Amino acid sequence: MPATPSMKGSLISELATDVRKLITDGKVSQAEVERRLTPEDLAILDSGIMVSGWYDVQFYARCSRLVRDILGRGSNEYLFRRGADRGKALIDAGLYQQMDYANRAKVQLQQGVSSEERFKNFGRDLKLLVTLSRSLLNFTQWSTIVDPAHNDRYLIVVEGAEGYPDELAWATEGLIDSISAIHGMGNRMWRHRRVGKDRIEFQMTRAI
Repeated sequence: MPATPSMKGSLISELATDVRKLITDGKVSQAEVERRLTPEDLAILDSGIMVSGWYDVQFYARCSRLVRDILGRGSNEYLFRRGADRGKALIDAGLYQQMDYANRAKVQLQQGVSSEERFKNFGRDLKLLVTLSRSLLNFTQWSTIVDPAHNDRYLIVVEGAEGYPDELAWATEGLIDSISAIHGMGNRMWRHRRVGKDRIEFQMTRAI
């Protein structure tokens, strides 16, 4: 595993495909590509992404900014939507067992589980969810705690996040939000903020 802050190819393969398409379709000039991406980035795009490989998170950040500015008209909301789509795709593909909690949540709703019990169950499921970071990222430490300001909400805390790009934070917010939506909690359930240079918090915006 590389020492550079890196992420698994399964999180970046679709993004790389979109960047290649922008280039081949002529939607971005060669001069702009060379200004935004490094020669190493272009070599990776040419060789293709291995879903089990490790890639520098700054490669992800540069590619994300490129597609955001062209396809998303510069809006970080575009990165949020990409993250949400990735979360749904991971669940649909059954790639990560931890995400099976969404299906259990539907059963809980149908069986009329109390809101207090759902909150406890959701907390246990979030702890399973954050373990995904260990298989997808080679840096940061994730944890789930009850929000000190709201005892009916959770915080997902990401420490050691100095190298965590803002573009990835927006996509992560979308991914977590999409999973919560499948949990029966609606959309825009989470928002992120950077606390200092090496800590990011994903906060619930309302109770379950």
